Amino acid sequence: MANEPHRIALAEQPKRNGPALFLDRDGTLIEDPGYVCRAEDVRLIPGVAAALARFRDAGYALVIVTNQSGIGRGLYGWEDYDAVAARLESLLAADGIVFDAVVACGHSPEEGDRCGWRKPAAGMIRAATDVLGLDLSRSLMAGDKLIDVRAAEAAGLPRAVHVATGQGARDRAAVLAWQTKISVVSIESLAALSP
Repeated sequence: MANEPHRIALAEQPKRNGPALFLDRDGTLIEDPGYVCRAEDVRLIPGVAAALARFRDAGYALVIVTNQSGIGRGLYGWEDYDAVAARLESLLAADGIVFDAVVACGHSPEEGDRCGWRKPAAGMIRAATDVLGLDLSRSLMAGDKLIDVRAAEAAGLPRAVHVATGQGARDRAAVLAWQTKISVVSIESLAALSP
């Protein structure tokens, strides 16, 4: 498992057969200073817990889909990724937030072009959908990069949300200029998002 390029972790009793809020991790849920690989560096973006609670309470599965190119580049390993994931889980536990699935691709961008999981490909969204029987027609993706929005379209989601946190301010113009058939809403942060 340590050398596997992909990971899927499920909650003990995940939500199934309903809509999902697919979420990028770094820059959307937590601050992204670049390659978040130490648990002590995990900082929640303000308002994230409340937004996630609104979707949880509305019956959405909460699913993280995260590119982790630092693993493919040899900058850190899956043990470091696991420590960051555990810290994020711990920070949100006080608000009763549990992710139904956390899906990660550890390929570098060069390898990821061929694997089909690394965003902007739809592989991580499809893997979670297959495991949980999710209803993509009522689901959405939130992220801070154009690749998150492109992954939403590639997976057949009807809508995506682009946040200005993380890399979002830098990518905003590209997101606004991108020609897509799905609905894309631009907001300042996840805190402003409701079902």
